[in-house]
Amino acid sequence: MVQPRRVTAGVCRQRVTDREEKLRRANIVSGVVLALLGLFALVFIIPKGIGEGPDGMMSPRLVPNMMMIVVVALSAFLAFSNLRAKPTPEDAEPTITRGEMLALVRIGAVFLISIALYLLLAPLAGGIFLVAASLLLLGERRPLVIIGMTAGLLMAVWLLFYKLLGTGIL
Repeated sequence: MVQPRRVTAGVCRQRVTDREEKLRRANIVSGVVLALLGLFALVFIIPKGIGEGPDGMMSPRLVPNMMMIVVVALSAFLAFSNLRAKPTPEDAEPTITRGEMLALVRIGAVFLISIALYLLLAPLAGGIFLVAASLLLLGERRPLVIIGMTAGLLMAVWLLFYKLLGTGIL
């Protein structure tokens, strides 16, 4: 009779630390990439895309600049805090699983189809598809919830931009 192999706490701990090391490296890369993108936006995108504004008034660049500074600061904190973390041995399953990659592809496809509907049919068609398909991908199956959330979100956007702010979003 063959004895079943027992998994000891050391083996389980080794798998956990391996995964933690992969996540630590992923956090470092993510932090650096986000910080660089934020700096790029601060130096090039925001100044080129947003005008100065009239004299005596607050610059329209103020809030985007403040938000990008926060993004850069938080990204740098993410990278540095993970750099200081104690490294552990390598060798484990990949940080991003196959299911997570599949979910990323699905959500990307939803956005691409929404943009196509927006450009080819109407903004409302793109918005309806984006909200409803995202809810379906997240596992929502109740038709009334899907219809209610889709209608509610699109109605809220319409009320905010067209009625409250008095501007179009197109």
